[in-house]
Amino acid sequence: MLSANKEKLNSFFTGTAQYQIPYFQRSYVWNIDNWVQLWENLREELKAYQDENIENSEHFIGTIIVKQKNSERLGALEYDLIDGQQRLTTICLVLRSIHDATKDDKLSKYIKSLLSFQDSYGEDNIRVVHSKIDKQYFQEILLSLDSNSSLNEHFQEENSNFEKFNNIEGSYLFFKSKIEEELEEKDLRDLVNVVLSKLPVIHMALSKDDDVQQIFDTINSLGVKLTTAELLKNHLFAFEAVQPYYKEYWEDIFEADEDAISFWSRERTAGRNRRSAVELFLYSYLVIKTAGVIRIDSLFKEYKSYLKNLSDKEKIAFSKDLSEYAVIYALFPDGENLSQMSYSENEKRFMHILRELEISTAFPLILFIYKEVTDIKERISILKFLESYLVRRTICRLTTKNYNNLFISLLRELKSKDSITLSVLRDKVMSYDDDSSRFPNNQTLEHALNNKYLINKFSREVLYCIALYHLNNDFQDTNKLSFDGFSVEHIMPKKWRNNWSNPVGLSDEERDYKLLTLGNLTLLQGKLNSSLRDANWTIKKGALQTYSTLRITTDYLNNDEWNESIITARTNDLYKDIIKIWND
Repeated sequence: MLSANKEKLNSFFTGTAQYQIPYFQRSYVWNIDNWVQLWENLREELKAYQDENIENSEHFIGTIIVKQKNSERLGALEYDLIDGQQRLTTICLVLRSIHDATKDDKLSKYIKSLLSFQDSYGEDNIRVVHSKIDKQYFQEILLSLDSNSSLNEHFQEENSNFEKFNNIEGSYLFFKSKIEEELEEKDLRDLVNVVLSKLPVIHMALSKDDDVQQIFDTINSLGVKLTTAELLKNHLFAFEAVQPYYKEYWEDIFEADEDAISFWSRERTAGRNRRSAVELFLYSYLVIKTAGVIRIDSLFKEYKSYLKNLSDKEKIAFSKDLSEYAVIYALFPDGENLSQMSYSENEKRFMHILRELEISTAFPLILFIYKEVTDIKERISILKFLESYLVRRTICRLTTKNYNNLFISLLRELKSKDSITLSVLRDKVMSYDDDSSRFPNNQTLEHALNNKYLINKFSREVLYCIALYHLNNDFQDTNKLSFDGFSVEHIMPKKWRNNWSNPVGLSDEERDYKLLTLGNLTLLQGKLNSSLRDANWTIKKGALQTYSTLRITTDYLNNDEWNESIITARTNDLYKDIIKIWND
């Protein structure tokens, strides 16, 4: 390390210094929360500056780490911007916002000299050079000759909605609007002074021989939140032999465009936590490679350990294999793709069930099956069997505590075979006989339906799939059904004592339990208001006739009463559907 000093931002905008963001760095991710915080800090420092409280007031904004490069152009002093790109990018956008807001030509010219410089060829060079998708947006804003008029007009057309724009554009538009709304022309020169002299940073300058990856690890351990994917990318492509494959095996997969970045950043439920798609994928991939237990909370360490003893050739092969699995994972039905479906869309239904039953630990096994089983018919047969296995276990309320080890065990079994077929998987699953892993038979399933109850979330999913099954024929106008908006309704209400009698000789406690079982549950779009929900059967039947279109409800609305014997009869009907949908 050459130096580590506290410095004003002014030092980064002088001379011919240029800061280049390495290809392996994350894209610009600051959002409105970060912009609001910086703007509030700027306003506070501006007020202190204008009140002549100059010497004591400043606001520290973090660390900027740069590493020397061999400059390729005469008249340019080039650095890699190792850490602090989010801050320095935002500061550039703040300065450009002031440039576009001021009517002072001298101030505009001065700001332009901060944001760009001329090299020995007389060519303008932007002060901070982005890579990948951010490069176009950033350069268009900073080098615009017309004060970004078209972008500002578009902003007005979108009703000043920052979410309609790329983060780079959003940042510029945010600060431009704040400057115009809250400041006067006389404030703008002072604001430039504040930016350059009242927002100090710790500036760390690395030599060409310093280990950048070690710096990254240290930063992360001190609380700078680099994601697992960013850490892995930095570590893997720091190896010289692997670097030529960065674009093909990483950027084109994970960072190809805004849609790709959005997809891999999207959070999903994993157990009791929320994880990004890329983190769940990286977890699944490493489980496949090791066929062992992987701790997702220390995923990067697990990857470092796995890569430690690989040769350069093996690391390249690893990168290629990772990218191939990622392409498959990205094609999994997810998000909005699962909001509406028909029963015959087997893959969508399976992924929907995994999501709603919260069985994320199955993803390594599923990803491996998708990679290895290219025969679509065979793959769907495997998925349907696994679906039956998991739904039956859910209905029977068998434990999920062993699922992580269970799916790893099945993964090992499949990896040991020359070919993967339904027969291989089924034979293994059917060999299990303990509650932690057995396949429930029909007798066990029927008993569970009559005597056990599920949480509403799981009941909702089971009933939704049965409703899809009922639509799976040639006589329906449509066989698709939207999942959104459905809620579970107790036909006999939990507060039955208000308006229902109990003439059948059961104790109140027995009725309280029976009405929780699946035979007393249905699906409605929205919820009945409380007066209808707890009303007697005659009134409630009328409400259900008005609000329900699903056969799981309408087939039973001709009954003169609703009691335990009707619930049992409906349970038996649901059982017949269930063993057809989720057969053994």
